[in-house]
Amino acid sequence: MHNGNGIRRYDAEDFRALGARGLDGRVHAQAVERVFGRVRVVRVQGGGLELETQGPGEGPEMLDFVFLDEGQFSYREGREWIRLKARFLIVSEEVKRRVRLAGRWRLALVQVPREAMEGFVAELPQRIDQVERRSMLDLSMQAFVVTMLQHDREATAIENYAAEQLLLEMSGAVLLDRCSGAGVERGSPRAVLRDRAMAVIAQQCADVELNPERVAREVRTSLRQLQVVFAEIGTTVAGEIRRRRTRLASALLTDSRYDVLTIDHIAERSGFGTTMSMRRALQEAFGAGPRELRSRRDESRPSGPVAGAPSGVES
Repeated sequence: MHNGNGIRRYDAEDFRALGARGLDGRVHAQAVERVFGRVRVVRVQGGGLELETQGPGEGPEMLDFVFLDEGQFSYREGREWIRLKARFLIVSEEVKRRVRLAGRWRLALVQVPREAMEGFVAELPQRIDQVERRSMLDLSMQAFVVTMLQHDREATAIENYAAEQLLLEMSGAVLLDRCSGAGVERGSPRAVLRDRAMAVIAQQCADVELNPERVAREVRTSLRQLQVVFAEIGTTVAGEIRRRRTRLASALLTDSRYDVLTIDHIAERSGFGTTMSMRRALQEAFGAGPRELRSRRDESRPSGPVAGAPSGVES
């Protein structure tokens, strides 16, 4: 492994040390990795090989967004090898597989904390979501990640922060976009209405006065109609407002730059109004109160070319 300018590079020797086996007897693989705050991005490529992907490790649970550019990807289920069809995967780290990558292959990976994504959608993937129909959002996210890994210059503190926030927002938007389209034809009037309401909630959740009635007024529909379109994806307007506020509160609590804010101030800034309501929401979402969330932020996650890339190629 070679480090420099905040970039880690891995070669075939690193992959062999992690148990990779070349299909032609030799391991052909290399990776480049950058870490922006809580987000890890990796670009991996090589020739035919097999390796065992990692499951849950130390540190916060992660969610992998994997973009497969080329090559044939299969995973082992029992005694069978199952070939992947999708080129975009959203993978929970609970999955652990033996993976085979045939021919010349290349992928890009974004790893984000699951807790950072919980405010975007009602339910996160528990195993694997194979996305065969690509969208403008995930294609743009892929292009952004590839671009970030093409630069060798060390990032400034501002660039690191901006990259982390952009990647978190992109990841959340991709999840939200996929959830919004579930069970409803993309572009239908109901889907468009729900997307507009989601945007209002995302932009105004920090306002303690925001409630379902106001969201309905903002998108020019009745509260009853708005509740119906949210029910189609298994949630409510009030539930989405609460999730957004919970996510905002968590972000403020886990960012050391906001240590100057008291717990009461964070409750106010995240739209809860009272510390008690914020504490209940955090406890429900993360199993921890505001002070415990602050103490957790220094947990680290081990790195390595297989810690991210393979877990994304699983199934």
